[in-house]
Amino acid sequence: MLNLMRADFYRLRHSRSLLIWEVLILGFTIFTTVNWSREKHLTGWLGVQLIDNSGGLFLLLLPLIMMTVGHDFSQQLLKDTLTMGISRRQYFLSKMVTTVIVIALQLLALQLIAFTGGVIAGGLGPVQWGDWLAQFLVYVLLVTTEITVITMILYWSNSTTAAISVGFLALLAIAILHIQFVNLEILHYVDWIVSIGQLRTVHINSLGTIAKPVIGAAVLVIGGGILNDWRFEKMSL
Repeated sequence: MLNLMRADFYRLRHSRSLLIWEVLILGFTIFTTVNWSREKHLTGWLGVQLIDNSGGLFLLLLPLIMMTVGHDFSQQLLKDTLTMGISRRQYFLSKMVTTVIVIALQLLALQLIAFTGGVIAGGLGPVQWGDWLAQFLVYVLLVTTEITVITMILYWSNSTTAAISVGFLALLAIAILHIQFVNLEILHYVDWIVSIGQLRTVHINSLGTIAKPVIGAAVLVIGGGILNDWRFEKMSL
């Protein structure tokens, strides 16, 4: 399992697709941070908060997720990988862990850019490191719902195109439905895009206004993970 994770990280480091992706998203973040510094009194802490509260970023991470969980499917390498002495469960777990780590590192890179730009523009600001850690961990959990949904669609459809398109539309549809039907209780637990915009209410000792989305995310990640593991064990190659 660890060897497969190392192989994935090595592949990603030498991937042209990842290089292009990083140039685009990091460049866009720099451009956005410069605009923030012109429009408001930007500080380092505020820059991090603005990154964390971006629902658009939540969706923009989908291609990065696909580069990890969908690579072996798109390149027809899955059967060869599983003949190298790794079990299906080990494969599934390695992909999940690798993707979570990649997403966490990506988020840290974006936060670092916004933080540095904010410090240059207006100083450090009232940084609350405990709150930052709590918000960071919650953000990673919410993004893990994306990983779970994408993986679920991929394992049932065996199509990377279906995984990213259906996953994107499903997450977007939930957000739209939540806006239209704000009193429908179930949507409070599954609308992770809108909840991202309230991430600043999370503190080291409180989940703020997004306790329900966090509960929904935990249920999906655990339950969906068990279902995905079962499906991958049964899936024909």
